[in-house]
Amino acid sequence: MRSLAYLLATLATVAACGNDPSPIGGDDTVTADAAPATIDAPSDACGGCPDGTTCGTANDVPVCRTATGIPRFEHVFVILMENTSWDTLAQTDNTPFLHGLFASGAVSSDYHGVEHPSLPNYVALVGGGTGGIACDCNPTGDACTALSCNTVVHNCGCPQDGEHLGDQLDAAGVSWRAYAEDMGTPCNLTSSGDYAVRHVPFLYFQSLQDDATRCADRVVDYDLEFPDDLAATPRRFNFIAPNLVSDMHDPFPAGAQNYANGDAWLDAEVTRIMMSSAYQDRGLLVIVWDEDDLSGVLAPDDPIPMILLSPLAKHDGYVSDVHADHYDLLATFEDGLGLPRLGAAADATPLADFFPAQ
Repeated sequence: MRSLAYLLATLATVAACGNDPSPIGGDDTVTADAAPATIDAPSDACGGCPDGTTCGTANDVPVCRTATGIPRFEHVFVILMENTSWDTLAQTDNTPFLHGLFASGAVSSDYHGVEHPSLPNYVALVGGGTGGIACDCNPTGDACTALSCNTVVHNCGCPQDGEHLGDQLDAAGVSWRAYAEDMGTPCNLTSSGDYAVRHVPFLYFQSLQDDATRCADRVVDYDLEFPDDLAATPRRFNFIAPNLVSDMHDPFPAGAQNYANGDAWLDAEVTRIMMSSAYQDRGLLVIVWDEDDLSGVLAPDDPIPMILLSPLAKHDGYVSDVHADHYDLLATFEDGLGLPRLGAAADATPLADFFPAQ
């Protein structure tokens, strides 16, 4: 049986041999290092950089970079998948698209969630902390006091009063949206069918719940809004939550079919994003899982997959062995979009090793 160690050894062989990146998408084949034939760089390279950044390059692309080494991104896309450890994903034969990404993009071999079960990880990624949430509660009230999470009763404390990444983006004038597959009505606070509200962390914050107009504009259905947005008016920060069929949640009961469904969905949607000008001109796409298998019951802290793709990033099967978690990823987004650090991200280490030195 294959394992993470086997996968990493394979990627090391690919990198050492200098093979071409694996194709990742149907008839419109793109690769993880796909970039435009020309970069619209002004004559003075970066065309001026904000305070705290300097003009440099990444893969020969002129880009402003922070003191932490993170490039300034034009657009950020993050897709959050469900409950899978590296070893589990490495052992399945039902994810050919993802295995192609491993060989063509960049991955972390030591990335971890911050809590179990799912919701605290989602909230941590956009809020810089779990806010005391330790169950998959509902966003409209403290619905968790009578429920059990991993056999321990917790108080969820929903909704949250604190600041979140969306608040930061709005304050800085940076456009953003959260897209959830099968959400239907914008700002939908109730799970239904294959839509899981617990996978849309922005809805767990009071600032959005208290402003219905803002919430309906920022948190929307994926299929109804994202394709048109990407083609015409892409937001600079894009949070994407697949539905329960597409997100690879847990290895059972559906087992292999869960992975096949998720891989097929990623094949279509990642290819869509990577073919866009929003990605190709200094964009960042991260595919990350919330936590490891089985909500930590049998595997309390296994590494989880995290794949980073960008014309500005290392590729061809690059593997980072630097320990990282959701707070480090949040810090990467914030540094790359010119935002202050939020909560635990203030003490985090952004993922600078994924980007070539300037």
